[in-house]
Amino acid sequence: MTTVPSTASTVAGEIGSVLRRARTGAGLTLEEAGQLVGYSAATMSRWENGRRRDWTVKELLRLAEAYGIPPDHLGLAVSTSSTRQATARVSPGADHSGGGDWMRRRDVLAGALGLTTAGALIPSTEAAAEVPATIDDVVFGKITGTPLSDQQLAAQIAATRADFRSCRYSQAARRLPRLLAQAEASARHVAAPQAERASTRLAQAYCVTTQLLLKLHDDGMAYSTADRAVQAARLGGDPVVAAEATRLAATVLRRNQHRDGAQRLVLQAAERLDSETGLAQPREIAKYGELLAVAAYTAAMRDDRDTAWTLLGEADDATRRSGSVDDGQLTPLDLAVYKISVARALGDFGSAVGYARQVDPTRITAPERRARYWEDTALALHGRGRPEAAFQALLAAEQDTPQEVRYRPWAQDLTQNLLTADTRGALVGVRDLARRIGVT
Repeated sequence: MTTVPSTASTVAGEIGSVLRRARTGAGLTLEEAGQLVGYSAATMSRWENGRRRDWTVKELLRLAEAYGIPPDHLGLAVSTSSTRQATARVSPGADHSGGGDWMRRRDVLAGALGLTTAGALIPSTEAAAEVPATIDDVVFGKITGTPLSDQQLAAQIAATRADFRSCRYSQAARRLPRLLAQAEASARHVAAPQAERASTRLAQAYCVTTQLLLKLHDDGMAYSTADRAVQAARLGGDPVVAAEATRLAATVLRRNQHRDGAQRLVLQAAERLDSETGLAQPREIAKYGELLAVAAYTAAMRDDRDTAWTLLGEADDATRRSGSVDDGQLTPLDLAVYKISVARALGDFGSAVGYARQVDPTRITAPERRARYWEDTALALHGRGRPEAAFQALLAAEQDTPQEVRYRPWAQDLTQNLLTADTRGALVGVRDLARRIGVT
């Protein structure tokens, strides 16, 4: 058994601290993390508390891959071929604090979406394992995975969602091909009594995939994954998951300029959720409110001002009625951010800036939703003709949610506009920002 040498970077306490931060950052319990990597919760706890002194390379590679941790953060050197390969696979997920060769958002989709997946996929020959799988490979049946138990699949989905909600887009992208392949295999091979649950898990996996693809503006592939999510959700029979899948399908339609169709689809989803559930549970009411908020924004994109504000008011009422709900569901504070979005979409930049002043972003707990606040605020300020304030909002977004600025089109485009307009060099630091995020 090969063990990792005891160096300053591999002492048990430091490794345990890295593992604990990675687990809690992914929103996983010890039990869920153990299911993810194949160890018991007690073992995971001992490791995090520094009670493990000798580590095998295999163990650390498995942990690095499962958590999306660069192997060098766990003390794995790059001198061996296996470690070099592992480092090459996970390095796009590392956060960089300085200059250098910054990844662009297309690199996330073209490369990172397939990283760290080949080992769990079929075919499993050594040659095939060197070729990273992509979402396309899974969607079009070129790659298959191995089934997981419902608990294991739930843990994988939870980890990917946590990465997405924390704006760790490259980390979420690394997980997705394997997650989709395993969810597909689980739905195909499950026994009849568990078929609905497996279909629901598959729908959830395709939903988070669609969310990331939309975030990075890969609208073509998002169309395919949204359709898969809707189909799986219908088989699963969970009305809330079906509503979420339909919401994402409507967003894809809106992105492709089918705004009328998107509006009809999302409102039909709200009506269906109401009729099927009676909105008896908080999660049902919260999802209903989110559907109305999406419909409000879609109406604003259609320049239907009255409908937009009416729907947003109804969404606000529903969200407040839902009370305490699961993590990730819309809150009244999120609806306050939607006001900025709706006003900006209607071209009312002054009102959008006013709404932004009423929101304290530090109270928004989910980084992905704070990123929406920074996006709407920065773009509203720019639309209002205040480039300096827009630039400050952009810098705040970079500090708070760096991958949002690094990969998202709005941040890239705004940086380019500010850079082009700053002919007198009044925006001190804008060129440094452009270099950091790869804008030329």
